[in-house]
Amino acid sequence: MRFKSLLLTASTFTALSLAAATTMAADMDMEFDIDEEFDDCRSDIALNVAGQVNRGVLYAENSEVDDIFFVDNDHSSTRVRFDAIGRIDCDWQVGAQIEVQFESNSSAAIRFEQGGDPGPNNFTERKLEVWFDNRTFGRIWLGQGSMASDGTSEVDLSGTDVVGYASVADMAGGLEFENGVRISSVSDNFDGQSRRDRIRYDSPTIAGFRLSSSYSDRDRWDVALRFAERFGGVQVSTAVAFSDDGANSEAEYRIDGSASILFDFGLNFTVAAGMDENAEDGRDNAVRDPYFVYGKVGWIFDVFDFGSTAVAVDYQMTRNLDAQDDEFESYGAFFVQRIDHVGTEFYAGVRLHELNATPVGLPVAGTNFTATADDSPANVLAVTTGARVKF
Repeated sequence: MRFKSLLLTASTFTALSLAAATTMAADMDMEFDIDEEFDDCRSDIALNVAGQVNRGVLYAENSEVDDIFFVDNDHSSTRVRFDAIGRIDCDWQVGAQIEVQFESNSSAAIRFEQGGDPGPNNFTERKLEVWFDNRTFGRIWLGQGSMASDGTSEVDLSGTDVVGYASVADMAGGLEFENGVRISSVSDNFDGQSRRDRIRYDSPTIAGFRLSSSYSDRDRWDVALRFAERFGGVQVSTAVAFSDDGANSEAEYRIDGSASILFDFGLNFTVAAGMDENAEDGRDNAVRDPYFVYGKVGWIFDVFDFGSTAVAVDYQMTRNLDAQDDEFESYGAFFVQRIDHVGTEFYAGVRLHELNATPVGLPVAGTNFTATADDSPANVLAVTTGARVKF
C-alpha cells in the first residue's frame, strides 16, 4: 500500500508539474510575438490513416478430431488506425489515436467442430485516446489504450512475431485437447495489464531507458521500465513490469519481462518470463503461483532483394495456471518472407501444444469435463500459413 501511495503521489505531482509548466508557457507567450517566435514549430493537426489485414489458413488436430479453419491471425489482428498529431509550440505536441480491430474467425477463438464463426464479427476497441507530449517532461496519455506494462513480456526482434511469439495461445488457443481442456485455459504469457481506460505517463528516453506508469479503474496500476539501444553491430531491446490488477485480480501482483538481441548478421535470441504471486484457486481454495518461461532462437537473412527472410524456433512452458501442478508446453517453428515495397509478409508456422499434467479430480474451467488419471499427456498440433498486408 505504501508503494501504491507513493506511485499515486508521484503521478499527481507529475500532472501538477505539467500543468504549471503549461501556465508558465502561456505567461511567457505574452512577452513576445508568438507568430514570429514559433513559425517553425507550430503546426495544425495532421491525420494519418493506417491499418492491416492479416488472414490465414489453419489446420489443427488432436488424437480424436481434426479440422481446417480460415482465420484472422490473432498474433496481429486485422485492424485500422487513425492518428492525429499537431505541434503546439517547439516543446509541446498533442495527438489522438483511434484504433479498432475486426476479427472474423480469430485464430485464438476457434473451436473444433464449431457451429459458426466465433467472435463478435464487428469492430471492437483497441485504442481511443489523447496524449500530450513535452520533450523535457515526457508524455501523458488519457483514454482507452495500452497500460504501462502492456507488451512487456512480448519484446521480440526475430522478425517472426507475426506468426509466433511469447503469446503462444494466439495460434489455436481456443481448441481443446483430447481431454476437453482448452489451450487458453492452461497457457498464458502473463503480459502485464493489456489495454484499458486509464491515465498513463511515459518519461523521456534517457540513454535508451524509458519509465512508464499507469492507473485505471478498480485500483488497477502498474509500472514498467524499457530499454532499447544499439551497440555497434548488436541491437538490444528489453522490458520489465510490476503490476496489480486491483479488485479484479486473484493474485497479489504480477511480474513479467522479456529481452531480445539481434546481431547485424541476422542471429537473434529472445527470452521472456512472468508470474502471478499468491493466486487463489477458486475451486479448492488453494494458493498457487502460476508462471511461464519462453525462449526463441532465430535467423534473419537476405535471399531476395525485395525483403528479408526470417526463420525461428521457440519453446514455452506454463505451470499452475488452471490449477496447482498442471503443466503446459509448446514447441514452434516459423518462416516469414517480407516484400517491403508493398508492406506484405507471407508466413508459415507449426506449433505443438502439449498438456503434460492435469490435476486429477478437478473440473476443467469452461467445460463439463472432470480430469482423470488417464487424461494426460494430451496434444494439439496446429499448422498455419497466411499473409499480412499493411497500408
